[in-house]
Order: sequence, then structure tokens, then C-alpha cells
Amino acid sequence: MAHKSDVEEIRSWHLERGFEDIGYHFVILKTGNTESGRDIKMVGAHAAGKNADSIGICFEGDFRIETATERQYDAATSLYHCLCRAYGKNLSIEFHRESTDENPCPGIGLDRGLLINSLSNGGI
Repeated sequence: MAHKSDVEEIRSWHLERGFEDIGYHFVILKTGNTESGRDIKMVGAHAAGKNADSIGICFEGDFRIETATERQYDAATSLYHCLCRAYGKNLSIEFHRESTDENPCPGIGLDRGLLINSLSNGGI
């Protein structure tokens, strides 16, 4: 079964866990729509040890059992290039952790290589 989550749902999960707000700055839905989360001026709560100098972007989906959509990759590319222009530099691309059996997030259905290639080359 495909997993559905948007900013408001993730925000509620994070508030239940004691977060100040949703931990991510942006959520990219399966449709390719991008929703704003935590204010970009606020430090995120999405990657322990890296929150102070990063922008948190989450893709909707459970990539242990489904794959990211082409629209999500395209939206991520557009968002990345918009953020690069806003900050006047190419931003580094990192993932918050590697997928393991104990920590399956984000799962193999999010193709990190394809995403990096898309971001680097302007699209898939």
C-alpha cells in the first residue's frame, strides 16, 4: 500500500514527538507539488548533527515498499536550483543517513544516484 503524508500530517507526528514544528523545510509530494514546512530561517530538525547548516527536504512515500515518482525528482531538481539561486551558490547534496535494516529510511525506492544526477544535470 502506498504511503500518503503531507506537511500537516508530518507536522503532527513531529509535534507529538516534542519537536517545535515539522522538522523539514519542504515536503515534495508524489504529485510533484512542493509544500513548505518549517520556516527556511529556522534551524531544521531532520538530520542530527547537520541541522544548523542544512535545508531539510522530505519526499512523500515509504521507499521501502514503493518508488519515488518522476514528478518528485523533477520537483526536487526545480527546488534545488531555486535554492541555489537564492543562496548564490551550488548547495551540497547530502542524505541524512544510509538505509539499513535497523534504519530503513528512506529505503531503496528513492534512487539516490538518480536524484543526484537529476539535481546536477537539471533533470532526469
